[in-house]
Amino acid sequence: MSAAVLVGDVVVVLFGVFMCVGPLGTRPSLQFGVRVPPEHAKSPVIRRERRAYQRRSILIAIVALAALIALGGHVPRWPSRLILVIEVAADLSCFWWAHQQIAKVKSAEGWFAGRRQMVVTDTSWRSEPEAFPARWLLPAVAVIVATLIVGVVRYPHLAVYLTRGDHRVQTSPASAFAVVVGQLYATGVWTGLLVLVYRSRPDLDTANPAASLCRYRKALGAFGRAGLILLACVDASVLLFALHLWGVLHLSGGANLVVALPVAAGLVGFLVTVVGAGKARARTLAGAVATDRDDDRYWKGGIVYLNVDDPALLVGARVAFGWTVNLGNPMAWLLVTGFLAVPVGLVVVRLVTGM
Repeated sequence: MSAAVLVGDVVVVLFGVFMCVGPLGTRPSLQFGVRVPPEHAKSPVIRRERRAYQRRSILIAIVALAALIALGGHVPRWPSRLILVIEVAADLSCFWWAHQQIAKVKSAEGWFAGRRQMVVTDTSWRSEPEAFPARWLLPAVAVIVATLIVGVVRYPHLAVYLTRGDHRVQTSPASAFAVVVGQLYATGVWTGLLVLVYRSRPDLDTANPAASLCRYRKALGAFGRAGLILLACVDASVLLFALHLWGVLHLSGGANLVVALPVAAGLVGFLVTVVGAGKARARTLAGAVATDRDDDRYWKGGIVYLNVDDPALLVGARVAFGWTVNLGNPMAWLLVTGFLAVPVGLVVVRLVTGM
């Protein structure tokens, strides 16, 4: 099994696990993307849809895992990608079904009828924003520097052709240092996106804004650190690949999996952090009596946010702990481009350099 296939398999498994537990760890005021008053957080329809969703998502994860096992490791990369696409579509369909069922009952029973709806803010977030954990970027920078130094030392001793699997390309500065370019590109784009996340507004609970903001700061700090650790792990996997490419490490057969281990470990840690942060924030609303504003009309399917009157670029997502773009803001499409830029850019680097 190649490193690329292993990473694809890990992503399939982790996404399945995330979709099983992520929506169930969201705040009580948000049930499958539907805003609900505190007293309806445990209504029969919500309990029923939570149980049904969990059964369906677990079944989808098991089927996806069984498909990976049946395919085995001696396959190209595209089967795991196809399985991931099918898994994503199936899980989102289950989420959308639960969203629709809860929204129907909410509308029929008038859960927000006659209620005073509120929006709260905390000015301390603007005067004392959470500091971006820049020092946690140092491991990724150190890995890139190490990759560059090894590359410079090894370059005069490289063979005429560099070999990657069955593919050979003539040795040149562009082909030899393509891995470093990829590291710099991915690190820059990912860090920029994290900085934007740190500047986005927090989604506070009206029940206790101060406690909600405190938990948000802690969750954001954990998310930022986990994101930068994941970035360092990705760069470490690229470094291991570069060492193999430059003839420093001689990996064959199952030893190739060593290349994928850092990024696999980083993904596990990142998703555990995201789910844990979502569950921690879910406890904020315990015993709440205040009612958040019913803004479901701006959320399509409980996932996509579209509000032309909201100047925000990023808003808190309604699944676990994360963010989503406001597609009603034209500038948000630059962020969408940024999300797509990492994989597209790496493919461009690979095509230009021949690697």
